[in-house]
Amino acid sequence: GTGLQLAPQGVWKKILRPVAPHYDDKTNLRVLGASAVESTGPQDIQADSRPAGEAKVSAPAKVPELRQPKTGRENLKRAAKGSNEKRPSSQDASPKLPETKVEECRARSIIPGWFGGLASSRNETEGEMTLLASVFAGRPPVIFFDYDPRCNAAPRDYSRLLDKAEVQSMGISLPQMFFCLETTNEYNAVVNTLKFAGFERVNADSPKFAIYWGAHPAPEMLRGFNPFQRANHFPGSWQLGRKDLLGKNIYRMKRQFPKDYNIMPSGFTLPEESAAWNQAREKNPNFLWIRKPINESCGKGIRLFGSSIPPGVERKFAQRAGIVQRYMDRPLLINGFKFDLRLYVVVTSFDPLKVYINSEGLVRLATQKYQCSPDSLAERTMHLTNYSVNKHAACYKQNLDSGAKGQGRGNKAEDLEGEGEEADDGDVGDDQEDQEEANVGESSKWSLRQLEEYLAAQGVDYGLLMSRIEDIIIKTLIAAEPQIVNTWHQGANFSTASPTPIQQVTPNQTCFEIYGFDVMVDDELQPWLLEVNIFPSFSSSSPYDKRVKTQLIADVFTLIGLMPYDHDVVEKACKGEQTRRLQGSTRSLVIGRSHTVSSIKSASFKSFGEAEWRLILETHEENMRRGHLTRIFPREGSGFYSQFFSTPRYSNLVLERWIQLGGEQWFSPDDEVIERDGLPLPVSFRAV
Repeated sequence: GTGLQLAPQGVWKKILRPVAPHYDDKTNLRVLGASAVESTGPQDIQADSRPAGEAKVSAPAKVPELRQPKTGRENLKRAAKGSNEKRPSSQDASPKLPETKVEECRARSIIPGWFGGLASSRNETEGEMTLLASVFAGRPPVIFFDYDPRCNAAPRDYSRLLDKAEVQSMGISLPQMFFCLETTNEYNAVVNTLKFAGFERVNADSPKFAIYWGAHPAPEMLRGFNPFQRANHFPGSWQLGRKDLLGKNIYRMKRQFPKDYNIMPSGFTLPEESAAWNQAREKNPNFLWIRKPINESCGKGIRLFGSSIPPGVERKFAQRAGIVQRYMDRPLLINGFKFDLRLYVVVTSFDPLKVYINSEGLVRLATQKYQCSPDSLAERTMHLTNYSVNKHAACYKQNLDSGAKGQGRGNKAEDLEGEGEEADDGDVGDDQEDQEEANVGESSKWSLRQLEEYLAAQGVDYGLLMSRIEDIIIKTLIAAEPQIVNTWHQGANFSTASPTPIQQVTPNQTCFEIYGFDVMVDDELQPWLLEVNIFPSFSSSSPYDKRVKTQLIADVFTLIGLMPYDHDVVEKACKGEQTRRLQGSTRSLVIGRSHTVSSIKSASFKSFGEAEWRLILETHEENMRRGHLTRIFPREGSGFYSQFFSTPRYSNLVLERWIQLGGEQWFSPDDEVIERDGLPLPVSFRAV
């Protein structure tokens, strides 16, 4: 009744083990994957009860003819009009099963730990919550986050959205979902995206939130999460965000891999490395230097100087914490102006490491033409590219975003709350934005596409530059990976809402994080890491900012795969699971492995067990929700980076081996591949 092929060793029958029934008599078995099985009699339904070697494996049925779902909302129809991708619908005729087996099919979980009953609630949402269908039959839907219409972005791909009839056929009545914001900067890009998806806000002392957006969670906080809650920071990511700790991590790796980790300007942490810095200045009297506070942003406290400095200034430097680095005096220029890049990087997991980069970023230009001389070092708008430094310059010009495509599926902008811009990096309100005039080609903040066009006109290989930047991003994250994973493991969460054991490679994934990587490019097209911002600003200083950041937030929330659930139902289920665990009757979450870190490197697909397949499916599904993000790790060729991990983690090796054996192509529309390997039946091959 699950509709999933039985993989070797009965993997899928264990993944879809029975749980308490939560479906009514109107349950549509096609939505649960029943369309993948030729239902000719009880023998097909009872395959799970047989020994793994005796289970009958049905040949996969032809993927049903797909059609665009009916949503019942005129604005969604208009926005989705013209889309060619289609899905199976609950309105299609479903295979008929013997009445005696209907109850057995209802009792099956879509995925262990989640079933339709967890999303059944008397308190239905009044908002615009929409569910995104899985790319696999029999896998659960997740919440879809659309773009706030005010950002003027192109409509999203709505081809995999479930309509109301399909949601109801899965035993789901959409519950009210909640978020918690506990931060000094409440970005409208975050708040409006959540509210537009039907979420309501709760206080920090409420446990009902599905998303916690705030300071770094302590390990004990993560241990108290239910399996569906997420926090927007990893504990320990200060190893990336603090300039002194970032430098120590990079320079530690550089001592071990001097050629591969030459990715950051040479520097020193003050005051402890003052003596070494003094020696470097004496040895290189012509070098220029830049000093930065260890934990500041927006250009605060930055100072440039030569190797010869007054004794009084030297004493002050020795008394205050900061870092000092060699200044890059030969940067690549745009029309004579210095620039740097802000790249938005999303990490959905550190164990295994999964990294995405946003398709758009910020190209931030200085507002004075560049010249390198000791006399010009005090000109901050020449040498610093920070928006906070340059925004007050008379020649600063906004990017009015000629790349905007129009509104998404929502109604008019007036339907959402007012845009009250907040400023940690200095914002310009909507009224001022509308009054300013600037030609995008002459703006002080470019898009990556504008940079690509400019470099192409100069005969510079943009693709080569971006591949080098992606290399720097991956190496930087690996440098801090040991500390972040160790801290995250201190808060390892084993909570489930399932009455039966679940095998996974790692504990529950409780965190995600968006980083702002700042990169400078020299005149030899070599990128250099400047810093990593773990609290990047999502406020809007221009229409372009608003579109890029709003799209990013919605894409990330969709990417992490939040499942609809009623807090009270889940809390009760989790307490029941905890009680059984304390009584010793079960351990609901089992860290299971079918191989060792040595044997997995040569493993075949057929030797993978339940835990390995679960990780692979979750990784593929996540990538199919990527929006404007691109996964840069793991991917083909990423095995090169294995040498840089201080500890070979089993989860990374599983995904590395999966990619070596074909990766996503194993879930391609090739029926022969699906039939040969007994993989679950994909119902969509299109990422959204």
